Amino acid sequence: METQVALFIDFENVAISAEEAFGQCELSVIIEAAMQWGRCVVKRAYGDWTRFDRYSQELLEHAIEAIQMFRYGARRSKNAADIKMVTDILETVFIHPDIDVFVLATGDSDFSAVARKVREYGKLVVGIGLRQATSEVLVNACDHFVLYNNIVEPETRTMAYGMERARQLLLDAMRKLTRQSERGEVLAALLKGAMLKQDPTFSELTLGFPQFKSFLDSQSDLLEMSMRGDRGTELVVTLKPSVAEEPLRDETLQYREALNTAGLRLLDPRTRTEILKDLFRILAEQPGRLTLEEAVLQLKAQYDATNILRSREEVHGVAKLVKYADVLDPRPESLELDPLALRPGLRLQGFVDRCESVYIAVILQKNLAIEPDLLALLLFGTADQRARVEQLTRLAQGSFPEQVRDLREAPSWEWPAGLKESPRLQIVLQDLENCTLGEEPTVEKAAELNSEGLRIRTTDFERARSYFLRATRMMYELLREGKPGASLIDLEWYLASYCATTAGANFFRYDYSLASEYYLAFFALARETEPVWDKLQKLAQPMLSYYLTIAANESGEILDVSPGRTHPARIAIALQSHPNPKVRERWSQLAGELACVNPALLRTIIQMLETLEKTEEIQGTRETREILADLVRAAGQGLRD
Repeated sequence: METQVALFIDFENVAISAEEAFGQCELSVIIEAAMQWGRCVVKRAYGDWTRFDRYSQELLEHAIEAIQMFRYGARRSKNAADIKMVTDILETVFIHPDIDVFVLATGDSDFSAVARKVREYGKLVVGIGLRQATSEVLVNACDHFVLYNNIVEPETRTMAYGMERARQLLLDAMRKLTRQSERGEVLAALLKGAMLKQDPTFSELTLGFPQFKSFLDSQSDLLEMSMRGDRGTELVVTLKPSVAEEPLRDETLQYREALNTAGLRLLDPRTRTEILKDLFRILAEQPGRLTLEEAVLQLKAQYDATNILRSREEVHGVAKLVKYADVLDPRPESLELDPLALRPGLRLQGFVDRCESVYIAVILQKNLAIEPDLLALLLFGTADQRARVEQLTRLAQGSFPEQVRDLREAPSWEWPAGLKESPRLQIVLQDLENCTLGEEPTVEKAAELNSEGLRIRTTDFERARSYFLRATRMMYELLREGKPGASLIDLEWYLASYCATTAGANFFRYDYSLASEYYLAFFALARETEPVWDKLQKLAQPMLSYYLTIAANESGEILDVSPGRTHPARIAIALQSHPNPKVRERWSQLAGELACVNPALLRTIIQMLETLEKTEEIQGTRETREILADLVRAAGQGLRD
């Protein structure tokens, strides 16, 4: 019988910390982490839902019971929520003795006592919390503790290579287990255990799959699955005859790697087309009224209301195609904040074609040769779609001229004009020019250097920046030579990581002037409308916080808030309200420079300030918001002039 799990979420503790660190709290991440331990039969979240009503739809989707704790005083409200959650946890221990695992999503040390008590009753206690908002006392009180950061932060290795290793790990484990089975059948639970024995770092979550079954579903070219057992609840896996003994030879691997690198997941072609059609209808019916996220939420609500099974992940996955396709006019500054309008005269089939051509554009941008038959199978599940692949290829070459080129031409790659001519990127482009390599560049070596830099980036800025710079130089050389697998997305990712760690190195050396140059270079690369944004998004808010803090540090002032744990909107309020006029003047200057480089990022701070105005009475919030709004308007006017 499957292990039963009870999940209790201290929502205010987790949500506020997650929003300040990453911009939003991803409830699905918490649910998926809890489900790794078994079947969640109890799911409760505690908080003042008048403050977090934007999460109501997601709570409903995940069948989480929202326990309302009205706010009537900061500390008293917190204590009330804590006490209610503690009593519910202990009540569940006694009323449901069949529940063996208790998952506590919180970082508050106040819950360490109940964690110890639940363990005394023989239960397994798992904690989930953020690195910057979790007490070590609580961690030590749990049997296991999962850091939210480790699940949502960019991987220490590229997704593509992670998937390739996971597939090989899967095959090795299956071949070993099937030799011990007369019928060649393996229980999915045993398979995952065998994979973890070979590689304890394996996790389907880090590959983008909510459950192990979802990962297995994506490997349908290798596996066959069925449900067995008295109640039909046991998932059984067998290897397809074609791969049971033969070494893995995946002719589409290079294409899947390219799409994974760009953050694009392949969906069932019929599902993908239906979602694209529905998104077109919503955007066409409400021109200039909905952001992409609002359109996605509206569409998901319609699916739920009409009992059409579409997951949030599927709808978001298809919406990514809209982000990068040539289907919007005017092109938005921010897909998260700006209402969208379709290109005049664009019809439904043209919309679908342009969105699906993004797959081809990514593959071309990786310098990979187009094999229509293979791509027809990969994208549409049938070889008779060869003509459609050829049509999409022509469309991609016409819609993305800077990103793709015909491989029959001689290598002629150059920096896109927007990057080459950016004043803020000159300092890092010069660093790149001065970097020399002592080895032959390869795509694999560049990925390894990037992986090593990501692994140590928070503990050793100097070494990390060296790894990132070398990885960038390698990718630059590979692109110039037209090597298959070389990618502009990876080049921008590696370069942005170099900017981030170099800014950090100078910040902690107190060279704030130089640090600000590299922060602004990072912001010049971290544009929400570009594909690399998916890899940089979670870095943006911490980088903004440290960047703005320079205003106080240069004057030798210490803020009452920590940039590593505080949303940049709160940093902005503290700086604007600072008694030292030099600090106020400098922060306004820094914000103005950011507005000229990446106004969309400044607008995210303004959006958070609007939320704080409604939910918290913090002196200076409105004034700070108005100042930033003026800076954004002035920067926009300057660009138009």
